[in-house]
Amino acid sequence: MKDRHALERLFARMQADLADYTRLRDLLEEQFEAALHHRSEELAGIGERILELTAVLEERRRERVELVRRLLGREKAQAGVREVAARLPVAARGAFEACRAKLESLVRECKELNVRNCRLVMSQYEIMQRVLGGEPHTYAPR
Repeated sequence: MKDRHALERLFARMQADLADYTRLRDLLEEQFEAALHHRSEELAGIGERILELTAVLEERRRERVELVRRLLGREKAQAGVREVAARLPVAARGAFEACRAKLESLVRECKELNVRNCRLVMSQYEIMQRVLGGEPHTYAPR
């Protein structure tokens, strides 16, 4: 694969990820609302859509890593996409860097939303456990 083709493919994959991470962010917001209002059937459907989308994102991430390795000519692409951007002509670098920065921002935001949702669901689970099981000391003999 020629460098130009690899760069074009890398940029196209990053742009596809921008769209899909935006969808993931929206799904995580829907998940939060469904969990907040205890809509379990809706939660199940949203969860399935999230799993499908994250599988696509993971596959694309693997491809990006491989493209970066090819472009940098290394076994390990530790410097990653930033180093690829640094090697681009100035005219192309701006759009590439803007896409990379937006993608990194969306990834961080999705991670934060996922943690938030996890905390909510775990909190609800703990509350239900206490309600259904009672506090361990509530009916203990003295």
